[in-house]
Amino acid sequence: MNYDVIICGAGPAGSTCGRLLARRGLKVLILDKARFPRYKPCGGGLTGKALGELEPGWEKLSEDSTREVIFYHRQERPINIVYQQPVIRMVGREKLDAWLLEQAAAAGATIRDGYRVTAVAETATGVTIYGEDGSIFQGDFLVGADGARSLVRKSLPFNTGTAAGVTLECEIPVDEGVLAEYRGRVHLSYGGIPAGYGWIFPKGDHLSVGIGSFTRQVKGLQRYFQDFCRGMGLKIPEGIRCRGAVIPAASGKAGTLHTGRAVLAGDAAGLVDPFSGEGIYYALRSGRLAAEAISAALAGQGGLEDYTKKIHAEVLPSLHYAWRIARVVYALTPVVHRLVAANPEVARRLVDVLFGGDTYEDLWQYLTGRYAIFRLAR
Repeated sequence: MNYDVIICGAGPAGSTCGRLLARRGLKVLILDKARFPRYKPCGGGLTGKALGELEPGWEKLSEDSTREVIFYHRQERPINIVYQQPVIRMVGREKLDAWLLEQAAAAGATIRDGYRVTAVAETATGVTIYGEDGSIFQGDFLVGADGARSLVRKSLPFNTGTAAGVTLECEIPVDEGVLAEYRGRVHLSYGGIPAGYGWIFPKGDHLSVGIGSFTRQVKGLQRYFQDFCRGMGLKIPEGIRCRGAVIPAASGKAGTLHTGRAVLAGDAAGLVDPFSGEGIYYALRSGRLAAEAISAALAGQGGLEDYTKKIHAEVLPSLHYAWRIARVVYALTPVVHRLVAANPEVARRLVDVLFGGDTYEDLWQYLTGRYAIFRLAR
């Protein structure tokens, strides 16, 4: 069958792109190897920027509203930052992603979940998708939104400079008495794992607990996870399964994210915050920008190079400054933690960037204007 646009990957980037294209009257096919709803290793925190990209109705997905962020160094020396208004909303990724995919279907996109793509080909006039079951789909344009291990990225001549890290996450059921102690609070502990941190996020009837590192060279992830839980006073019940995932980490130099007939979005494009690991906002944003570029190309009003240009202009500058800050923080975590403890304004500005609307560039200018350890990293 022929489509105007084929999208590989039904996560936030793919579903957002598919919804917006279908609403413009285009014939859209969304493919994903998983059947939805499906589990996704992720802390599931929606920042203010991410909420701004969602349509009304997300409120029903919220499982907790966080007003307090607590930073630790190696699970010790907590620094509490309290807000009057929520700074982050907690959701289950299986529910969020299913909701976004339902919106795409309601807009008119064709959904084929449980469909494994085995090969992708591109010509000057279109793209061809080959499935494990022998089926073939053809389209005018392709969106690779198929995650950090993107088959689309590997198959076509993109020029991306994405590094990768690893994460391990599990959902721990706890009774209401224990859960009440965590409600409204995010716990972030730095220094316990190289180039990364551990987190505890409260959800509906459980805690999302995980660790992540922005270097794949880290060894013994399970040991780091157990040390983190032990230090935070958490016991992992028998039979609880922890799941790992690869996370891309942009440096602000994502390269070329388009070919003649295809673009990359979300994790496939490496659009993940290299300091916090947050990727939902960048998936939603890049899915929207991909839809705009493809719509213009189909109308003869531009080419896919406009998508790469917009990502470079509107997304990458922030990620570049996040990468610069991350280099300092993860190399000198004890020093930075003491600095933050001595100056709560630094912590508040950091939270405003991580979960609010402030930019990493503003934070970088603030830090380099006051602290030598950041000026030396320029």
